[in-house]
Amino acid sequence: MAYKNPQMLALCITVAVMFLGVRSDLKQDLKGCQDAMSDLYSCLPFVTNKAKAPDSTCCSTLKVNIDKGQTKKCLCTLVKDRDDPGLGFKVDANRAMSLPSACHVPANISKCPEELLHLPLDSPASQIFKQFTESSQNVGHKVSKSTSIKGSGKKQFGIVMAGALSIWCLV
Repeated sequence: MAYKNPQMLALCITVAVMFLGVRSDLKQDLKGCQDAMSDLYSCLPFVTNKAKAPDSTCCSTLKVNIDKGQTKKCLCTLVKDRDDPGLGFKVDANRAMSLPSACHVPANISKCPEELLHLPLDSPASQIFKQFTESSQNVGHKVSKSTSIKGSGKKQFGIVMAGALSIWCLV
């Protein structure tokens, strides 16, 4: 499924993250990602399992921007916060981490926890990156679907509104 209006999608994601009271940790994680999220919008069908492969726009944009600004950090953040309802869509961690290799763009996603996200290597949030690295060295890019990082469990009105707005924008 192709998104009907990609600019509207990028705007909706930015508005949802900035103005609707999304959990403060997600808000902090995505701070500075507005431009990078706009760069990555064409990759959303692939990382959300709506497309079998990233399209040429996604790959060419990723190739140009992966080492500029916040693009790599924001890709790492999407993986880390993939289950957060404040995003408004579900990110497949396996696909997001394999996006650079699917696009033939050199990027070491395994360095996300310590270099870009500044996470302790033994933290639950770092484990998805560790599993991806180990599994990609063994049998390809397959990460356990059961790996999940749970938030505090508190549901806020802003999270519900952000999710609803993002879904509405996708339709």
